[in-house]
Amino acid sequence: MQSQGTDSSSSRFDPAQRLSPTAFEQNATMKDSSVHEDPSLLKVGVSRDKVTAAFGTPNQISNQGGQEQDVYEFNPDGSKFVKPKTYARNIAAGVFTGGIATVVHQARIHHTEQQLTVYHLTYGPDGTVQSVRKESRGDTHDGKAQD
Repeated sequence: MQSQGTDSSSSRFDPAQRLSPTAFEQNATMKDSSVHEDPSLLKVGVSRDKVTAAFGTPNQISNQGGQEQDVYEFNPDGSKFVKPKTYARNIAAGVFTGGIATVVHQARIHHTEQQLTVYHLTYGPDGTVQSVRKESRGDTHDGKAQD
């Protein structure tokens, strides 16, 4: 399975994008409050263009056996999850605090990820959603979804 994140190298090193108030807020809160979960668009038959227009770039894009798959992750409040980027200041804080800052940061990310609602959308050749698998990580126990 080939997978790519949405952290393009151009935005990663572009100070205007990296240091914008919006990017700073999203990195701190792990939320894009301008995008909200809408189950009416996350269903079979909806075009990929419509999904992308509503939710932006997927949290993850993959291609399995020639079928494109997008993954969208939402926080419990319905906002889109934004995985924080690692900056030099994060590494410096980890070194300065003997690793404590890094451990706390990773624990915070892990805790947030365990509360996400995740949609796996698979697209057909016509660019419409062919299947949807919804995963509510908050309803899991020992990493396995409950029925």
